[in-house]
Amino acid sequence: MPMSRLQRFVAESRALSQLAVPIILSQVAYVLMGLIDTVMSGQAGAVEQAVVGLGVALWVPIFIGLMSVVQAVSPVVAHHFGAGDKAAVVADTREGVWLAAWVSVIPFALMPFVTDLLSLAGIAAELAEKTALFLWGIAFGMPAALLFRALAFYSASINQPKPMMFLAFLGLGVNSFFNWVLIHGHFGFPAMGGAGCGWATAIGMWTGLVGLLASTALAPAYKPYYLWHGWSLPTWAGQRRLLRIGLPMGGAGLAEVAAFSSVAVLVGRFGAVQIAAHQVALNFAALIFMLPMGLSSALSIRVGQSLGAGDARQARFISWTGIALGLAIALAAIGPMVLGRDAIAALYSSDLAVRQLAATLLLFAALWQLFDATQVCAIGALRGYKVTFLPMLLMLLAFWGIGIPLGSWLGYRGLPGGEPLQVYGFWVGLVVGLVLVSIGLAAALRAVARGALQNAVRS
Repeated sequence: MPMSRLQRFVAESRALSQLAVPIILSQVAYVLMGLIDTVMSGQAGAVEQAVVGLGVALWVPIFIGLMSVVQAVSPVVAHHFGAGDKAAVVADTREGVWLAAWVSVIPFALMPFVTDLLSLAGIAAELAEKTALFLWGIAFGMPAALLFRALAFYSASINQPKPMMFLAFLGLGVNSFFNWVLIHGHFGFPAMGGAGCGWATAIGMWTGLVGLLASTALAPAYKPYYLWHGWSLPTWAGQRRLLRIGLPMGGAGLAEVAAFSSVAVLVGRFGAVQIAAHQVALNFAALIFMLPMGLSSALSIRVGQSLGAGDARQARFISWTGIALGLAIALAAIGPMVLGRDAIAALYSSDLAVRQLAATLLLFAALWQLFDATQVCAIGALRGYKVTFLPMLLMLLAFWGIGIPLGSWLGYRGLPGGEPLQVYGFWVGLVVGLVLVSIGLAAALRAVARGALQNAVRS
């Protein structure tokens, strides 16, 4: 007897959750690194917390952009897995590992420009120098982080998401310990203040990679798709296949995250308090965002597996089930964020001015939850269809064509006849960008899913 629509929804929700929860928890661990960096540096003062805030504002967009390029492994491997093609799973995963190695050089190439960029933004010289030291640590950890993500995407796409979860929390523990060592100068190390957080994060990144290498080499679950026998060199055809999907994914990820993170630099002229408060509110919002973002990664895999198996109807059903779950998560998050905003801000900082401003910004973060969940789940489903260029264009238009220019106008000039809104103006611009991109991506998913189903019926 065929299942009813509700039974299908429940069954697919369960399957998505089983895949998404370990992915979510692994991503939560990464965001907690930023939270712990912010909290631990905050105990050393607002200036040291501002170092971390500026550093995170610069490295996270680069990391998300490069990670999103590498994430092309996920839909490609998921399609092969759904089709039962084990050799193709192995071949394209190896291509993804090579891709991660190439792109990890980019952060080193960007480092010489950091100090000049911060100076142009009006950041004080001492703060800029400390931020650069923070970022050098991150750069040395970036190869490990990107290789880890390539292997993690392969692992999740063959329905093995748990190793990345456990190893992400191991890296979190290592990062926290070395934060304590390097911020304050224990065991004979120099007291680096907030800059030490960047080097502690790098140590945590390498720890996670070593663990995942061992897991994929030794765990029995990986034997049918084993990577480590007869390792192959990269091919231009394989790299091009991943880049065709991954470059627009990287562009979309960079466009969105850079829009949020760039505000820390754009409000730099207003002082350390506004930088720190922005970072506090944004970090907590990012922590909540990991829930729909993990669901988005699971959607890419489940949709890709269904399309690989030739079931376009199931792929469409999975897509809209995922968006419904994302909206449910967002609704559940709004109340606690609004009611607990003062306690949340107090957790991050002992500075009263930072806490008061951050608590107000958290109201904006609560407002955008529904739109953020919609857009990230829609883009995840579209990636399962291997549609990545259109989402990038929508991200660029919504945030950099409308949201950031609007926020800059409101932040620096204000409403006609009024005072500059400073950081509040920028957050208004971010909300507007999210609303627009969520509408555009949902419409795009509807058209793509319908087109895929029509093509399947005709063929």
